[in-house]
Amino acid sequence: MKFLIPAFAAALAIGTMPQTAMAQSSGTEVDRDGSCPTGFKSKGSSCVSTGGKVAITKIGSCPSGFKSSAKYCVGDSGDYAEVRDGDCPTGLKTSGKYCVK
Repeated sequence: MKFLIPAFAAALAIGTMPQTAMAQSSGTEVDRDGSCPTGFKSKGSSCVSTGGKVAITKIGSCPSGFKSSAKYCVGDSGDYAEVRDGDCPTGLKTSGKYCVK
Protein backbone atom coordinates (compact mmCIF):
# COMPACT_ATOMS: atom_id res chain seq x y z
CA MET A 1 0.00 0.00 0.00
CA LYS A 2 2.85 2.39 0.78
CA PHE A 3 4.06 2.03 -2.83
CA LEU A 4 0.65 2.84 -4.37
CA ILE A 5 0.31 6.27 -2.77
CA PRO A 6 3.59 7.73 -4.21
CA ALA A 7 2.86 6.13 -7.59
CA PHE A 8 -0.65 7.62 -7.62
CA ALA A 9 0.69 11.03 -6.57
CA ALA A 10 3.28 10.95 -9.37
CA ALA A 11 0.67 9.92 -11.94
CA LEU A 12 -1.63 12.69 -10.76
CA ALA A 13 1.15 15.30 -10.97
CA ILE A 14 2.13 14.21 -14.48
CA GLY A 15 -1.48 14.24 -15.62
CA THR A 16 -2.00 17.79 -14.42
CA MET A 17 1.19 19.31 -15.83
CA PRO A 18 0.55 22.27 -18.14
CA GLN A 19 0.74 21.56 -21.85
CA THR A 20 3.51 23.21 -23.86
CA ALA A 21 2.06 25.89 -26.12
CA MET A 22 2.88 25.86 -29.81
CA ALA A 23 4.58 28.95 -31.17
CA GLN A 24 2.20 31.30 -32.93
CA SER A 25 2.87 31.15 -36.66
CA SER A 26 1.62 32.85 -39.81
CA GLY A 27 -1.32 31.34 -41.63
CA THR A 28 -4.26 32.00 -43.91
CA GLU A 29 -6.55 32.16 -40.85
CA VAL A 30 -5.77 34.18 -37.72
CA ASP A 31 -7.69 35.07 -34.56
CA ARG A 32 -9.55 38.34 -35.08
CA ASP A 33 -8.45 41.25 -32.91
CA GLY A 34 -10.55 44.19 -34.06
CA SER A 35 -10.38 44.83 -37.80
CA CYS A 36 -9.06 42.15 -40.14
CA PRO A 37 -5.90 42.92 -42.11
CA THR A 38 -6.04 43.89 -45.79
CA GLY A 39 -6.84 40.86 -47.94
CA PHE A 40 -8.66 39.04 -45.12
CA LYS A 41 -12.37 38.84 -44.29
CA SER A 42 -14.06 38.36 -40.95
CA LYS A 43 -15.44 34.87 -40.28
CA GLY A 44 -16.72 34.42 -36.73
CA SER A 45 -13.84 35.08 -34.36
CA SER A 46 -11.26 34.72 -37.15
CA CYS A 47 -9.90 36.57 -40.16
CA VAL A 48 -9.60 34.42 -43.28
CA SER A 49 -7.42 35.17 -46.29
CA THR A 50 -9.28 35.96 -49.50
CA GLY A 51 -6.26 35.73 -51.79
CA GLY A 52 -3.79 33.26 -50.30
CA LYS A 53 -1.86 35.79 -48.22
CA VAL A 54 -0.73 34.87 -44.71
CA ALA A 55 -0.82 36.90 -41.50
CA ILE A 56 0.49 36.81 -37.96
CA THR A 57 -0.37 39.01 -34.99
CA LYS A 58 1.92 42.03 -34.89
CA ILE A 59 4.39 42.26 -32.00
CA GLY A 60 6.44 45.43 -32.40
CA SER A 61 7.76 45.67 -35.96
CA CYS A 62 6.80 43.20 -38.67
CA PRO A 63 9.35 40.60 -39.74
CA SER A 64 11.18 41.01 -43.05
CA GLY A 65 8.94 40.23 -46.02
CA PHE A 66 5.76 41.13 -44.09
CA LYS A 67 3.81 44.41 -44.15
CA SER A 68 1.86 45.98 -41.32
CA SER A 69 -1.95 46.00 -41.63
CA ALA A 70 -4.16 46.76 -38.62
CA LYS A 71 -2.80 44.67 -35.70
CA TYR A 72 -1.21 42.13 -38.04
CA CYS A 73 1.77 41.51 -40.27
CA VAL A 74 0.77 40.25 -43.73
CA GLY A 75 2.97 38.25 -46.10
CA ASP A 76 2.57 36.63 -49.50
CA SER A 77 1.60 33.03 -50.01
CA GLY A 78 4.61 30.89 -49.14
CA ASP A 79 5.97 33.37 -46.60
CA TYR A 80 6.34 32.00 -43.08
CA ALA A 81 6.93 33.61 -39.70
CA GLU A 82 6.55 32.47 -36.13
CA VAL A 83 6.92 34.28 -32.83
CA ARG A 84 10.47 33.76 -31.60
CA ASP A 85 11.06 32.14 -28.24
CA GLY A 86 14.83 31.99 -27.85
CA ASP A 87 16.82 30.73 -30.83
CA CYS A 88 15.09 30.10 -34.15
CA PRO A 89 14.70 26.48 -35.27
CA THR A 90 16.93 25.10 -38.00
CA GLY A 91 15.96 26.55 -41.38
CA LEU A 92 14.58 29.80 -39.96
CA LYS A 93 16.37 33.07 -39.28
CA THR A 94 15.79 35.81 -36.73
CA SER A 95 13.82 38.90 -37.78
CA GLY A 96 13.04 41.04 -34.75
CA LYS A 97 10.69 39.13 -32.47
CA TYR A 98 10.05 36.52 -35.17
CA CYS A 99 11.69 33.61 -36.94
CA VAL A 100 11.18 33.63 -40.73
CA LYS A 101 11.93 31.39 -43.69
